[in-house]
Amino acid sequence: MLEAEADRRMAILERLGRILRKDSHKYGPLWVDFEHAEVKRNGSPVYLKNLELRLLRYLIERAGNLVSRDELLRSVWGYNRRAFTRTVDMHIHSLRQKLEQNPSQPELIVTVKGMGYKFVVGRAEH
Repeated sequence: MLEAEADRRMAILERLGRILRKDSHKYGPLWVDFEHAEVKRNGSPVYLKNLELRLLRYLIERAGNLVSRDELLRSVWGYNRRAFTRTVDMHIHSLRQKLEQNPSQPELIVTVKGMGYKFVVGRAEH
């Protein structure tokens, strides 16, 4: 049983390594190139602010996994203590407006009610 758990962890690390080494990603109509700070939706450029791009990268690097608001505040914004703020929600809303086909029914950046957000990898075309 421990060996199976170790194999599962290694598979996750290998997958993460492939994602992190790859600076361009395609998710359905969304194309992201972190090396050149370019984002396109349906072939048209999408202009993201620096913080939005960092937030998107953080979510993509953890694609398929739940990311809490507190984790985002610590890792993307650099907050060291628990903060009661709607900053994360506002930036997620802004990203959805720019990236989602239908921002009111997001498919890429989904909310896990009461817990945080998840970048859904089901639409990935790697």
